[in-house]
Amino acid sequence: MDVKRIRVGVLAGGASAERQISLATGFQIAEHLPKDRYEVVLLDPLALMANNRKLTDEQRAQARAIAERSGRIEALTERDKRELPAELQRQIQRAADALVPATSAIVPSGGGAPIDVAFIALHGPWGEDGTLQGLLEILGIPYVGSGVLASALAMDKVMAKRHLAAEGIDVARDAIVTRRSYARDPAAGAAAAQAIGYPVFVKPVQQGSSFGATLVERPDQLGAAIADALRYDDRAMIEERLAGTELTVGVIGGEDDLVALPVIEIVTDRTFFDYKAKYDPAASEEICPARVPDDVARRAQDLALRAHRALGCEDLSRTDMILSGSRMPVLEVNTIPGMTANSLLPKSAHVAGIPFGELLERLISSAMERAPAAKGGAEGDRREEDR
Repeated sequence: MDVKRIRVGVLAGGASAERQISLATGFQIAEHLPKDRYEVVLLDPLALMANNRKLTDEQRAQARAIAERSGRIEALTERDKRELPAELQRQIQRAADALVPATSAIVPSGGGAPIDVAFIALHGPWGEDGTLQGLLEILGIPYVGSGVLASALAMDKVMAKRHLAAEGIDVARDAIVTRRSYARDPAAGAAAAQAIGYPVFVKPVQQGSSFGATLVERPDQLGAAIADALRYDDRAMIEERLAGTELTVGVIGGEDDLVALPVIEIVTDRTFFDYKAKYDPAASEEICPARVPDDVARRAQDLALRAHRALGCEDLSRTDMILSGSRMPVLEVNTIPGMTANSLLPKSAHVAGIPFGELLERLISSAMERAPAAKGGAEGDRREEDR
């Protein structure tokens, strides 16, 4: 007797600056789900965005091409070809070639098969920020990962840090510059950086993979760094640069069985853990378990659990922090961390005895177990409130 396979829609690509990394994540998720239990389709939500005026003309044209399935999509940018390893480039292009428009499985027509569950493999705006989660909530499709509120909070570095600080969690000092305020008074940004003290990091408020992030060591470098950050967002964050040991801790599970995974230590010979360092194994070293005393590791794991709960995350998260003297401030919380087999969270799960395929199946099972509540009426739809 044939057992019906679970139809998983892996949402990958999208419209953010992290499109290529999302494609690599989606490709590896699809490759590692057992074919006898799962029917996997790679879905590109960019197809839904052809009329979104916040996109560039080029992006909207690409969205129409995907929606109409009109020709092969060139997936790699010149930066990707220059900085990403050849194997990762191959995976990105293979994923792009396998993409189908999200409309075909999220809102099927003409007899198309709907998906049973969505595995969101998108990073950055329009994927990690609660917007897509809200669409899936409206459509009644269960999905892996945090809900609308937690996703939006974690993606917005300003709101996340305020929320974490209110819970008594140490965060790095910062100042915010908006596109409008900076155009009106550039000196205010310089004054804020001076008050924090050089060197500082400048980064977009809502972005990942270190896009638009710059380490600024001198006042004369600040203007260019702010301008670069504002290419990706309407707000730029000027943040204190803390010297120390970079640590990251993954958290998986439901509210009653949360587990903090082994701590990873990140070492890079680059100026900081930038785009190339994140995705080129030759540019950084990710040591798991981290070379820190046991009490420090337990402190980091406890901090990751507190941050996960403080923002209301579900299923998985990865909290980045830095051990700087006696301090261990949280830098950010990722609700959709990289999910290739060699990404940080899967790597720490492997050290904990959880193979990548098993990790993916756990996450899908958790999402589907919440499905009845997502369909409820008076008795319970409240995904966010029930948490």
